[in-house]
Amino acid sequence: MSSSGDQNRKPMCRSVWLRRQRAKMKHHGSTVSLAGTRGPLCQKGDTKFAGNTAPVLELDKLPEDVLHHIHSLVPLRDAARAACVSHRFLRSWRRFPNLTFNWETFRLNLDGGPLCERAKKFANGIHHILQNHSGTGVKTLDLQVRPCGDVITANHLDIWLQAAVKSGIIKLALDIPRIQSIRFNFSCSLISSAASSLQSFSLSYCGFHPTPTIGCLRSLKNVSLTLVHISEDELGCFFDCTISLEKLEVALCDDITFLKIPSHLHQLRILRVFVCRRLQVIEINAPKVSTFLFRAPPMKISISNPSQLKNMTMNGQCYSGMFQYALTKLQPITSNLQTLTLLSSVEALNMPVSPDRFLHLRNLKIYCCGMDNFDYFSLVYFLKACPTLESFFLSAGPHFDLRRDSIIHEYSHADSLHRRRTAEFHQSNLKKVTITGFCSAKSLIELTCLILESSSSLRFLVLDTTGGYDNTGICDCMEREAVMEALRGVEAIKKYIKGKVPSSVHLEVLEPCGRCHIPKLRKLGPAR
Repeated sequence: MSSSGDQNRKPMCRSVWLRRQRAKMKHHGSTVSLAGTRGPLCQKGDTKFAGNTAPVLELDKLPEDVLHHIHSLVPLRDAARAACVSHRFLRSWRRFPNLTFNWETFRLNLDGGPLCERAKKFANGIHHILQNHSGTGVKTLDLQVRPCGDVITANHLDIWLQAAVKSGIIKLALDIPRIQSIRFNFSCSLISSAASSLQSFSLSYCGFHPTPTIGCLRSLKNVSLTLVHISEDELGCFFDCTISLEKLEVALCDDITFLKIPSHLHQLRILRVFVCRRLQVIEINAPKVSTFLFRAPPMKISISNPSQLKNMTMNGQCYSGMFQYALTKLQPITSNLQTLTLLSSVEALNMPVSPDRFLHLRNLKIYCCGMDNFDYFSLVYFLKACPTLESFFLSAGPHFDLRRDSIIHEYSHADSLHRRRTAEFHQSNLKKVTITGFCSAKSLIELTCLILESSSSLRFLVLDTTGGYDNTGICDCMEREAVMEALRGVEAIKKYIKGKVPSSVHLEVLEPCGRCHIPKLRKLGPAR
């Protein structure tokens, strides 16, 4: 079982996974499909076949609109190849709707050859395709040209955008080199020309200075602004032009100090705010925001209608005091919150004696990011504050500098553990607890024992002493010291926790992998 709680997938050791991947590659190595053949994108409309070809569908028998629809469904690279072998596909290619340009499209290896040469080839390919496009029928323009550095100029971007951004476009995404962030300003006239159809709009590393002249963006649903130079007044002007916004992301926009989400955005459901360094206040007046994702230091946040907010992530990684902030400041905006995720790197050892209460919270996830000497027992205040909690996830690792005085040593006796006590409380709804990065820290063992004693409804307890598993079930790499601490954690579980687990609770202990992790101890010898 993975540390995320998926009981249907068994973790696979990395060495086994690699062998299986090699076997698959060997088995499929001789099978090459037409779509997988390497070659340059069609740039000149060459209609001659090269080499042997397989039987093809008689295209002349298909209506033009059907053929165009089929052509529009394939990736850009394959669509270009098809245009090289068919006059009818060539006509369709000149109004191809989905233009996504990235290094993968052109099969350019980020690690191979001079970067400047590859960037020039990339830029030339984009330029040729857009210059030969009719300019009509574009539904998606996604320019992912960040790796190109100063090869891509503001003049390139202006020409490409003018060629492709017309009325009828649905998705526009621009991710340009960081060097252009102070040189390139996205033209308001472009977004005005697509005001009636544009549904998704994403900008990165540029300036954007909207005015009321852009008109009403009545179809716009998704907006993402990352490292965009825009003032709070200009952002407010942009909001005034939108009425159907459903998702909004504002990240690394350092010119903003006060983010105000207006009340007329009745469709806004998801709001993401990440690391705007000068931001001090967030005011959310949109009435139906249900998901709020935040990454920055603790700051003043107000929500006019908190009853709709169901999911919240407060990421204080690289900052201090997020746990303290959650226990003392969040309650006024979390009256109906059901899922809360917290991340922090630095916390005071003393949590508030009388924390705010989260009366409807069902799922709580806490990530301690590199907090080796954190008092995990203080997290009991969160359990007290959440009387309806059903699932609790704690990431306690990785551990970089675990002090010896916080460790229950391998040769300690079970009766030498003097656990701290707290005011009696009872969890009548908690069903599942998962702790990853479980180690032999005394405070973590104390917290686990208290959960077992106070949670009569508990059914599953997962203690993962490793770094976890990725989405495919493959065990993550672990350094030698991490493996040794994981083994101490396993020993601590056997000594101080296993005997306290009721028969009604299923205990699962995830140990270091015998194929990937344990051999490191044998190869490197004893620790110094």
